[in-house]
Amino acid sequence: MRRAGIERKRHVGRSSEAARLHMPPPALAGCVHSAIERDTRGLSLTAAERINMYPASPLPSLSWILDGQLHMVDVDGGAPARPRDAPLPALVFAGPFRKPAASWSPGPVHALMVSFYPDALVRLWGIRLQAYVDTVVPADQVLPPEALAALSGIGECDAPLDALDTRLTPLWQDAQQAAGIVGIRSWLTSLTARGARTSLGVGMRQVQRRIKQLTGQSQRDLELYARIEGAFAYAAHHAPDLATVAANAGYSDQSHLGREVKRVTGLSARQLRDKTWQDEAFWLYRLLDASARNAPPVVDMEADARSNGPIRFE
Repeated sequence: MRRAGIERKRHVGRSSEAARLHMPPPALAGCVHSAIERDTRGLSLTAAERINMYPASPLPSLSWILDGQLHMVDVDGGAPARPRDAPLPALVFAGPFRKPAASWSPGPVHALMVSFYPDALVRLWGIRLQAYVDTVVPADQVLPPEALAALSGIGECDAPLDALDTRLTPLWQDAQQAAGIVGIRSWLTSLTARGARTSLGVGMRQVQRRIKQLTGQSQRDLELYARIEGAFAYAAHHAPDLATVAANAGYSDQSHLGREVKRVTGLSARQLRDKTWQDEAFWLYRLLDASARNAPPVVDMEADARSNGPIRFE
């Protein structure tokens, strides 16, 4: 996978080289959304700075804990609370999350999280996600034996992402993959079109039920993430006020945008801006923002809303 960006040093920057975003090769478009690598070995971080905050996401993921430990952390009102006692296993599966999540490492950690488009896991290994929404479990409780065999030993490789590409590509080619997918809006448009083609002669409700079967989520919820993605992408280049972002991202008004930002992040737009640039725990938001700024500008939100990071609200 190609490296799309690193977290740049801004206001916090304690871990400016510790986070990397990797984008999939064309052969895995429509299967893998992105991969995020976090390596804090060699950094001196406080206990609070070893918290990792994640936005809600429609994407399931596989995470490899390559070195060190990670614990899930309960989130209350957008803020992390007490870490759970048991550390995560070396390979963990997370389903789509309808609310923000958090993890914590008691010391240095090196981890890799690979996010998949939901229907790709159905095509590859028959995994139905409805049972795993808002869930983090050991991967061997979800993946069938053939998937575990395909992924075996990746965490011990010197270049785990290269190994994952090599093993996934032939499997995905055999799964009759969708091509040209870039981000949640593009994926959802393709998924809806494919649902309609495979359900000829039936109504939209049947298509919507098919989408929920494949993704574990309603089409309405998926549209929320597509709108947020578009708003983030637009704001990364234009940095206007909230009202302008809302008008260009398909929202009815600024309040509508604000409600969806809070649903995805647990914070108001202003709180998100402050946390992103002042709190080490929000390193993922800074990483995604840097990636959005490096991507081509987005003008037509409906036609080309790309999957990027949180809005840097002014």
